Amino acid sequence: MAKRAVIGTSPKDSSIDKMDRFIQREERKEQSNLRKYGKRDLSKTPFNEWPIDKKLDYYENRSEADKFKEKYPSYSSWYDAVKKQSKVYPTTFVDWTSKIKDVMHGLYNSHTSVKETVSILKNKHGIY
Repeated sequence: MAKRAVIGTSPKDSSIDKMDRFIQREERKEQSNLRKYGKRDLSKTPFNEWPIDKKLDYYENRSEADKFKEKYPSYSSWYDAVKKQSKVYPTTFVDWTSKIKDVMHGLYNSHTSVKETVSILKNKHGIY
């Protein structure tokens, strides 16, 4: 039997080529980010591209208002959470809170937690 000829590159050469392409692609991404955002200015860089130590510092140093705004970005999301936590029939809850709409907006603007809001509604306004 005759020997077969090997056509193409060896597995070792193929893996080296793939690694070289990967390194070049990562370098191009880095250059692109550098052109797009300049030097690593965190104010312009999207949060998901921050270094992990900067992310941890950010999460450790957030204020209660920042945490509240992240959890409830809008009044309606906070209102739905209060409605659910109060365990009042939803239609009844909407009817009762429509009378004190300015109080509800005030509680949201002062970043009152959902649990505390429910207790305020029970004690001061009789919604339970």
